[in-house]
Amino acid sequence: MAYLNKKDYLYTENDPQASKEDTLSLLDRVTEQNELLKNIKKEFPLNEDLNIGGTKLAINVFHEIDNKKYDYNLSLNNLENINFKRVATGKNNYRIVFSVVSEEDKKTLIPNVETIYDAKKKLLDLLLEINKFSDFMLKNDKRKELVDELASLSKDSDINNKIFNFRFISSKDGDNEFLRSVVTQSRYKTYDNPIILYISLILIHNLSKDIDKDFYLNSMHVSDSKLNASFLEKSGTKIDEGIIVTTGLIVSNSELGDGAAKFNAVYKVENKDGKKVTVMRDELATINHGNNPDTIKAKLKGLGNLEQNRKDTILAVKEIKWSKEVTEKDVLKLMTLISHVRNIPSKLKDSMTKSIDQIDLTKQAYNVLEIFDKLDGFLEKEDPDITLILESRFNKWLTKF
Repeated sequence: MAYLNKKDYLYTENDPQASKEDTLSLLDRVTEQNELLKNIKKEFPLNEDLNIGGTKLAINVFHEIDNKKYDYNLSLNNLENINFKRVATGKNNYRIVFSVVSEEDKKTLIPNVETIYDAKKKLLDLLLEINKFSDFMLKNDKRKELVDELASLSKDSDINNKIFNFRFISSKDGDNEFLRSVVTQSRYKTYDNPIILYISLILIHNLSKDIDKDFYLNSMHVSDSKLNASFLEKSGTKIDEGIIVTTGLIVSNSELGDGAAKFNAVYKVENKDGKKVTVMRDELATINHGNNPDTIKAKLKGLGNLEQNRKDTILAVKEIKWSKEVTEKDVLKLMTLISHVRNIPSKLKDSMTKSIDQIDLTKQAYNVLEIFDKLDGFLEKEDPDITLILESRFNKWLTKF
């Protein structure tokens, strides 16, 4: 998915740690939610500088995502001049365009808005349950009839008074306004990227102190609407001759209402030749965007077991025969597993299977880690959402070896 604004941070050795002020500056990004901020600071206090490498620069990168974001609680009655605009690229051929007006005097609040991401589907399905119908009409050149139908529905009081939370965003230059999501008003609370990153930093900071191990922020991919961050311990554990495993935590979040904030255990296996693979393991905690801070804190108690999970992970990783020579049967099995993965581009699957297929096992003895290093290499510049899908699959596939 192409975002309006996207930044990446990758750790370099000796990147500095964030100060207390740096870390609290994340919460300064959250506006009009004073009660929520008060609860977050109470449940996840910070009274000192962080002891997580890389966090200072990562927070600086995070602040570079500076698009204006704002929400309105609206109904169909607040939308005027609804129409459909064909776009040249992207999975969806059409965007909805409209204006936002006030309820009482119909004063224009936002003159020209376009849907991006999956906002077209969410708007039409939440308000009217007609997204598939709209696709059918547009495909069959019935745009005028569709627009007329929407105008008629907007006059129905049983339909137009249902209120939802509309999530808007401005382009970086401020010249364009977009609707990025529509979510249920009664359940959704905006635990947006700044809050989730702040919570993550506090959790890793406290864990580091509790178990006396140093961690660093290995990578962060942040956009105007999504966040993926990976934390790893600095010193690993030897599990075989020349093979080291390091454990950590992956955090992911979406502001689009299409998923919860998730905290997953992760481990990286690397040998002395630089062959490596990063693997996502257990889901430790989930924050749904309707939870209050007390509920979140209860859910995050699962992260208190991170040290035990770390020990269990190391034991499990030791069971994998990393130095085992891969046979032709293993290669065919892996190709089949790749071909059955859903929700990733077919072009990527084809490239991965082709790469595996071209391995000549008769000329060189490949082991398990070398094979998975090839797959891991495909993910270096891939969409973080795709990376998460495949890294979780790696864990299942490795158990077959």
